[in-house]
Amino acid sequence: MTARTPAPATQVADDAQPSKKGSTKVPDRLDQSGGAPTAATQSQPALAAAPSGAAATAAAVAQKVVLYEEDPTDPQGKRFVGSAIWRTERVSPGPGQPEEVAIRADVEIPDRKLTMTWSLRRNTDQSLPASHTVEIMFRLPQDFPPGSVTNVPGILMKQTEQTRGSPLAGHAVKVTDSYYLIGLSSFDADRENNMRMLKERGWFDIPVVYSNKRRAILAVEKGTPGDRAFAEAFAAWRQ
Repeated sequence: MTARTPAPATQVADDAQPSKKGSTKVPDRLDQSGGAPTAATQSQPALAAAPSGAAATAAAVAQKVVLYEEDPTDPQGKRFVGSAIWRTERVSPGPGQPEEVAIRADVEIPDRKLTMTWSLRRNTDQSLPASHTVEIMFRLPQDFPPGSVTNVPGILMKQTEQTRGSPLAGHAVKVTDSYYLIGLSSFDADRENNMRMLKERGWFDIPVVYSNKRRAILAVEKGTPGDRAFAEAFAAWRQ
């Protein structure tokens, strides 16, 4: 791992109030989400799924997800509605290491036959310059019209579905076309902003680029189940 310069300070004022330019149009959403910044890690931790009881029960209610896609035949783009199930689980950072609490969302877009697993955990590897790591795993049908996912530049946080998002400071690494790892910046100012947005903001924007070069955004709601999962994990991490 090479030495890095501090990530730029995250700008968080944009979505404190709904944007006057807020729009449900797909092109507008894609334009305001392009290029989330990032902080580096290139590790691939092992996943283990074991939902904790309280959060698994709370997360039984699905939360809203919207997939916005560019479409050259439709200036307004396409919009597909799906769901997310939030919970906490216990994962192993590596062989011989104690299990850690992680936050997990299982996302499904039925009309696209797309599913995604999103997982956030505290980084315990002192050799990695990251406070937390996010794993994103896509599962697409073989005949998925846009092809595969070739890029996930980062993650943005926002107050509501309609407001403009602010990027989490971190660095995204493509492991495979279906698996992406994001290390959140460990610099104090970045870490403070990232933790505040993760705790306080109710929606994620996950921009993606398909192999056909078209862009898309997955907007994911935390809702009450997500808030509970985050609260449980941050309490376990003492953060």
